[in-house]
Amino acid sequence: MSQELSLDQRIQLLASPDDVRLEYFVNTVKATQTVWSLSNEEGFVMVETDDGDCVMVWPDAEFAAQWAVEEWDDCEPVEVSMETFQTMWLPSLEQDNITLAIFPNIEDEGKLTTAVELKALLAQAE
Repeated sequence: MSQELSLDQRIQLLASPDDVRLEYFVNTVKATQTVWSLSNEEGFVMVETDDGDCVMVWPDAEFAAQWAVEEWDDCEPVEVSMETFQTMWLPSLEQDNITLAIFPNIEDEGKLTTAVELKALLAQAE
């Protein structure tokens, strides 16, 4: 299981490069068997990028909650089981050609990846 991060560790992680946050995301969701996203009464939050529509995911509720401000202040972190994420979300996102922003920080920086790429990362042995 992953240990609880201190505030300093959280701040350091948010300031880390995309690839470091991606690695942390993969390791954490494998350990906890949960993925977090943001949702409101209209559904899960999607953002537009230069590459098209994108859904954002985080390794825990606290990181996701940091995005629930301004235009998304009506959103709340929602837990998605790893089973649901892998059997329903990833195939649907792949079919609809929607990318994922993995563990974006508050500067809108996040590793953009496809459902196929993330599926492969999650399938790798630890």
